[in-house]
Amino acid sequence: MPLRNRPLCAAVLLLLFGILWSNAVQAAEPGNASPAKTPQPPVFNEKDLFAYKQKGRSTLAGQAFLASPSGKAITQAGAPVHLIPITPYTRYWFDHNVRTTSCSATEPPTSPETASPPRTPTDCPQEALTRLQTEKRLAPYLRTTRANPTGHFWFTKIPSGRYYIISLIDEGAGPRQEERLIGLAWLAIELDAGEKLTNLVVTDCKTSLC
Repeated sequence: MPLRNRPLCAAVLLLLFGILWSNAVQAAEPGNASPAKTPQPPVFNEKDLFAYKQKGRSTLAGQAFLASPSGKAITQAGAPVHLIPITPYTRYWFDHNVRTTSCSATEPPTSPETASPPRTPTDCPQEALTRLQTEKRLAPYLRTTRANPTGHFWFTKIPSGRYYIISLIDEGAGPRQEERLIGLAWLAIELDAGEKLTNLVVTDCKTSLC
């Protein structure tokens, strides 16, 4: 390369390096990063549910309860136990309303002028279940039974597939205040055709039983 062109090449290289360095610094500054994309709720697709509408040959049996700090199983006589098919639509609902449900962390503070009666700890999971149950397109595929006084429940004539078992327990059976818990007990299962699952543990997953 002729000597007279070397200073020009060096100047061009320095200019390019400066541009690249400036862009890298701007990208690293807080506020300049691209906003994270929030996952959008999947579209309800009834084709995902057709297999769950017919009667099957499988049965389920288990116990729904919450675990007290002392390790005691807190049950509720007559607590509804819901069997919900797992699809992309219901999985999104489950992940955002059951697995990570939290009232206090998401509610804005109220002013004295707009104050409403305080919400109980069961409001958020109850509202989540109500929203799912009032989805008319989903209603034909949901099954519900009720637990007996010891929290035991049964489902019969179930088609094979993957399910959430969810129960809202809002009244403890214990006489002492520390034995009265409120929350959602849940379990995800996979059921084969004609399979009979027994002794299922449906709880709040705060113990090693999940």
